[in-house]
Amino acid sequence: MRIFDVFKRSRNKNINWFPEVEDVFNSEIEKCKEIFFPVCSILLSDVNPNLGDERIHLIQFNEDPYNEETVAYFNEYNKNNMISFQLVDGKYNFNSDLRFFDLTEDWVEWFEKTRESYFESKRLHNSGDLKKPYVNITVGGEPDWWQADETPIDPSGNPMIFITEFETDSICNDYCDKKIFLFYSPEYKLAVQIYQIT
Repeated sequence: MRIFDVFKRSRNKNINWFPEVEDVFNSEIEKCKEIFFPVCSILLSDVNPNLGDERIHLIQFNEDPYNEETVAYFNEYNKNNMISFQLVDGKYNFNSDLRFFDLTEDWVEWFEKTRESYFESKRLHNSGDLKKPYVNITVGGEPDWWQADETPIDPSGNPMIFITEFETDSICNDYCDKKIFLFYSPEYKLAVQIYQIT
């Protein structure tokens, strides 16, 4: 099945797949290129017309779970299995220090495998030759949690709005089953990603 057949069945026709880092992030672009792998951008108005016409972004990432020094950069919305961004004019600012993603020597190999498979999928997508199908991504509704419900709470104590979910093995070789869940708080312009693995 070709990727474009999957797009036709998707509820969201405005998904921008594999956006460039420059179109997703506001600052530290070169560093962001080393760390983040943008999967897609979604119009917030496709989730709810009241959210406006900014795009929100789903990001693949591969942080080192064994690097204990990165705990120094943890906060309420950036910690194990969770990262967050401020959405400013349709682009992201990471809500912690990018040293959150520092790698130990033992993790470099796994990170590079994620990177290589991501860029191969991006290359195949851009040429129209991507053979491995994407998940049939939809927006809004309710998340299909693999484990417990981990809906993030915004700083006012309200559940954040569910945007989408994505199984990363459709484009990356993570050597595990991983699903990313994307949430948003319009009041705080806060995007939060949580991932679960099986």
